[in-house]
Order: sequence, then C-alpha cells, then structure tokens
Amino acid sequence: MIIRLNILSLVFVAALPGAVYSAGDPAPPETLAISAYEQGREQARSENWDRAAALFQSVVEKDGQDYRALNMLGYSLRQIGRLADSLAAYDRALSIKPDYAPALEYRGVTLLKSGNRRAALADYRALVRLGSPLAADLKEALDRAAKN
Repeated sequence: MIIRLNILSLVFVAALPGAVYSAGDPAPPETLAISAYEQGREQARSENWDRAAALFQSVVEKDGQDYRALNMLGYSLRQIGRLADSLAAYDRALSIKPDYAPALEYRGVTLLKSGNRRAALADYRALVRLGSPLAADLKEALDRAAKN
C-alpha cells in the first residue's frame, strides 16, 4: 500500500509541470520560443516595418555576420523610407556573402529608388552572372524605372 501511494505521488509530481504549462503559462519553454529572425519575418509579412526592422537589428547586434538578418533589415528599412540605412545593411550583408542574390536584388531596387540606375544595373549584371532567377525581377524594376 505504501509503495503504491509513493508511485502515485511520483506520477502526480511528474505530470504537474506539463499541467501547469498547458493551463496557460505565458512563458513557453525555451525550445518553443520563436527566434527574433522569424519574428521579424512575421512582422515583415504583416507589413509592420518598424517592428520588423527592430527585430532584425536585434539579430544583427547579437551576430554581426548574419547576412540574412542584414538583408531583411535593409528590406525593412527601405519600406519605411530609410534608403541610406537600407543600402548600408545590404552592403554589409554582401560584404559577408557577396553572392547572396536576395541582397543583390533588394539593393538594386533600393539603388533605383535612390536614383542610382548605374549601380542598380551592376547588381542586375551580378545576378545574371550568378544565374539567379531574381535577375528577371530586378530587370523588370529597371525597365519600369526607365519608362518613368
């Protein structure tokens, strides 16, 4: 009887942490936490550009070599009109990974918005050399800009 009671007590105590969490604990275990990068992507998908930029900036502050976060930081900054800061983020991403096609395309678009068609064309040519399908997107932006 005492052994049975001890076993039941152990089962109850072992199940308690799961019951507490499932009851609505606001702080999920670390393994379920969403990274700041993924949170930033969610904010970008929702067009919450300021929040996205802040999240990507926090990733870059922790890891200055995260070229993907730098790229998305640049994209978010471009969306809120901070073109010079956006270009600086793309340049930093490309200094880490020169063949990162998304940064080349996004920088090219930002360069066009900044009035630097020649530099945007250089990014287009780099995308073509890489064989990136993103070259077509930048070419389309270059063509649209030429018509305006």
